[in-house]
Amino acid sequence: MTTIGPPVDVLRDPTAGAKVIRGGALRGLGYGAGVLLGAATSVLLLRYLGLREFGRYATVAALVGIVSGVTDAGLTAVGARELSIRPPGEERRRLLGNLVGLRLVLTPLGVLAAAGFALVAGYGWTLVAGVLLLGAGLVLVNTQATMMMPLGVDLRFGALTGFEVAKHAATLAGVALLVLVGAALLPFFAVQIAVGALVLVLTPLVVARGAGLVPRLDRAVAGSLLRDALPVAAALAMNVVYFRVLVVLVSLVGTATATGLFATSFRIFEVLIGLPALLLSVALPVLSVAGDEDEERLRYALQRLTEAALVTAVPLVLVVAIAAEPAITLIGGEEYREAAPVLRVQAFALIGLFLGQALQLGLLAIRRQAALVWANGAALVVVVGLGALLIRLEGALGAAVAAVVAESLLALVLLALLARARRRVVPSFVFVWRVALAAVIALGALLVPGLPALATAALALVLYGGAALATGALPREILLALRGGRPA
Repeated sequence: MTTIGPPVDVLRDPTAGAKVIRGGALRGLGYGAGVLLGAATSVLLLRYLGLREFGRYATVAALVGIVSGVTDAGLTAVGARELSIRPPGEERRRLLGNLVGLRLVLTPLGVLAAAGFALVAGYGWTLVAGVLLLGAGLVLVNTQATMMMPLGVDLRFGALTGFEVAKHAATLAGVALLVLVGAALLPFFAVQIAVGALVLVLTPLVVARGAGLVPRLDRAVAGSLLRDALPVAAALAMNVVYFRVLVVLVSLVGTATATGLFATSFRIFEVLIGLPALLLSVALPVLSVAGDEDEERLRYALQRLTEAALVTAVPLVLVVAIAAEPAITLIGGEEYREAAPVLRVQAFALIGLFLGQALQLGLLAIRRQAALVWANGAALVVVVGLGALLIRLEGALGAAVAAVVAESLLALVLLALLARARRRVVPSFVFVWRVALAAVIALGALLVPGLPALATAALALVLYGGAALATGALPREILLALRGGRPA
């Protein structure tokens, strides 16, 4: 059993920036491994369940995904910030214990509410039971993730990455086993229970029991956490809801085929939704300390974070847009080919997702979490209103357009609110021309005749990487840190 790691002063050390960059890269590699494992899981689900049954599965997954976002209650973001500014010891242990306790109260309540919604909406007993099973797994997985928070605060990203990959691998193994035995739809919802139990048992191997893993609810601490987290909770709940609510809207307003097509596109896109938070949130502890103590350091870090966000988002959009059709047919088969145009459109939401994540971290670091409510509220109103209209007109493609518009609006509103709160830390976007030039050069891959789509996507990625290096679109601090040096 190991200890919880080095003192919190690691966040104030000059090497913290380099550790964050290398940690982000490590988590990115782990995420890539998770994407491959998730793709294998999707192949099994799509091909085994078929278009209509997979649409039912995805509807339940979307409902439980909403529960996950809503019941997070802002505790992850606020908890990471508060743990960052507290020294190791009793105060930190007490805080973590209350975070675990609150998670064990809020998540089950959300699962029960989702099951009630499924029942009232007439989804049938199989899907209602599916919500309860998948929700039970969510309780275990979210509780374990909360227990792992000290590792992120101490910049110990190796163990965090290992657990994330292990969860994907265990999910694939569970789904494969059910496919082999010819299971019906319902047992697939129980896979997450086994995964959650596994990682929960393994957690004390990397986080000491004395770190605060035992749940507790101290009125003063829990109340303070909830008060700080409430605005973040409302914002994050809307943020999580407005993508997944489109799946529910299509199921209620559109046809069964449209639901299956959008669910297929969303299943692939969902793999990428968590990438901005995974890569960029590693910087939250450092940003939180800078927000409390050093505004110039915060400005510098937020500028580089924004640059890294855009330079990462653009090639992902290019690859997904180019490879959408062969990727979907490879994963699901010819039956799902019509989901490719939906995925191409949906891919452009990644730009707003990445930029919005960087700006949200900036607002959290300066304790302006209430601003997140206004931004995410505007996005939710747009996605529901525009989504309901466009789904009736264009089906699954209309839902994808609504998602892109809402995500772009969210990023713009967040930028305006950050400028209003603390103009001196607002990032400059002068660098955008470098990224745009790299993207144009990458599109040259489309001019190569007779090249298969997957090979075209790979060539575009290579061209983009070379152009980004040549134009300086990739921040030099990232290159220096990855080479083992320390950013200036």
